[in-house]
Amino acid sequence: MKRATFAVISGVAVALLSTYPMFGEPATGKPVLIGAHLDEAKQASYYSLLQKDSINLFVKDFNAAGGIDGRPVQVLFEDDENNPVTTVTKIDKFASAGVDYIVSIGSSATGLATQARAGELKIPHGAPANLAEQLTTDPPKRYYFRVPLRGKYELGAVAQYMHKKYGAPKIAVVRDTTQTGLVISDQWVKDLKNDGFNIVALEQITPGSTEASSQALRVKDAGADVVIVVGASIPDLANYIKAHKLFENPAPLIGNSLFTSGGFLKLAGTAAEGFVYPDAVDPSRPEIQEIDAKLVKAYGDQLKNQAVALQAWEYMRLVCDAIRRGGGDDREKIRDAMEATKDFPIALGPPGMTLTYSPANHDLFTGPDQVVLREVRNGEFGPGLHWR
Repeated sequence: MKRATFAVISGVAVALLSTYPMFGEPATGKPVLIGAHLDEAKQASYYSLLQKDSINLFVKDFNAAGGIDGRPVQVLFEDDENNPVTTVTKIDKFASAGVDYIVSIGSSATGLATQARAGELKIPHGAPANLAEQLTTDPPKRYYFRVPLRGKYELGAVAQYMHKKYGAPKIAVVRDTTQTGLVISDQWVKDLKNDGFNIVALEQITPGSTEASSQALRVKDAGADVVIVVGASIPDLANYIKAHKLFENPAPLIGNSLFTSGGFLKLAGTAAEGFVYPDAVDPSRPEIQEIDAKLVKAYGDQLKNQAVALQAWEYMRLVCDAIRRGGGDDREKIRDAMEATKDFPIALGPPGMTLTYSPANHDLFTGPDQVVLREVRNGEFGPGLHWR
């Protein structure tokens, strides 16, 4: 397999050859098994299925280019039904199948269940897009590795942005009450208070609600200067955003990074205009544009500029590289190879970002300054904001 090579032109890292598999004989022989659990039809399906599509295309291209030392990669998908208890049964099923690695592309709640059970079974595992801060421990879980924004850092970037743009604004928080939504939003509320922000309203949207007028009216009456919309159920939160604009609340809207997926722009329509959110992806990067073009060619505009799909692609590239470096199907050697990853060129984060794990760190992002803030403009996910 052709590895990535980079050069610097006018201070910008660009790919000389494709960062992704292009050359080599098609893979044959005994497959390398990777398990992936996801939500096929419930609240997390909006971003789970995008990641599944991305993984399938990556594996197709990767195997066509030779796979891992000539062996094809095979991904075994299991529906976790967005249920942590069900997820544990799927992890046991993967273990029985002999997978080398497990990838969590469902909700953070199911990711937490995977982290516990796969850790017990000593199977290396991790996530492209689970961002709940509870998934990061000090020291890190021995078998768990991830690349998404940490909730701590995306909120840190948002806090810096609000202080610079609005001073000391009064904050309203709107969240959904899915298990993952509560896990994520509880951390945001806690950290916002610790950062000295005054939270004047906290509103909740029940999953499956058809509108959020009462919540929008209460938020407007509270007189918040900025409204934070945070959680995991994009359709429910999009209902709030539409009601917010319907009742002509001038307070700007800021969300968490999950709004980069799940058809948010279509669900919210023109009400999404001006919406600011943190992202793991800088759309100006040539590497991101290359992956995005592949996904759009294969699946159409539903995969265009979808951060979780781009993260899944890059995570699979990392995992396959670690399995190759681990030298085969020994899970412990694969785990050690992941932890030994150093200066791995990765298309996530700002230009020039590389990934280095260590015994003390199993996350890609290590601070809020690496977080990209973007804004919805003209009905599309816009470029990075230049605000620092």
